[in-house]
Amino acid sequence: MIRHIEKLTVPNVTAKQFYDFMINPTDERYSAWWPGEHLQFHIVKKGNADHLGDIVFMDEFLGKNRRLTFNALVITADRSRAITWQMIKAGIKLPAYVTLALDDTSDGVLVSHELTIGFNGIGKLLDPFIRLYFNKSYQEALSTHCHKEWPMLADILNSAIVLNEEIRAD
Repeated sequence: MIRHIEKLTVPNVTAKQFYDFMINPTDERYSAWWPGEHLQFHIVKKGNADHLGDIVFMDEFLGKNRRLTFNALVITADRSRAITWQMIKAGIKLPAYVTLALDDTSDGVLVSHELTIGFNGIGKLLDPFIRLYFNKSYQEALSTHCHKEWPMLADILNSAIVLNEEIRAD
């Protein structure tokens, strides 16, 4: 199993603000967050009232040479604390998860972004093939991206108007 974790404390913003933005995405807000880098992030199919079971689509660049595009199922929606998306392809759940854990601190919100890819048990034999795609260069691009984007989101969340919409969970 491959795990990539990025942690960053972002000042002047709360876990609730981050959570509400990420659990109820729209393309307009997502692309306003980082124009040219963030392309689309929206709900394709609604799950329950707490967003469990939502299917989302995300499309973004990770720098100039990498693009990340996927559909994912919300499998954890712990209000203001954590969201986990499991990637899916053609309706099949893949062994790939993105977890965003949020923790309010006296310095701001501690954001932990974890990407987990791969298998347990006998499936571990396939992990070296996954590493061909998720190599050191890809990990570096993801790290750089995370450390740039989270402070930028705090700026958006603290602005008076976010595309004339209040960010809230449905």
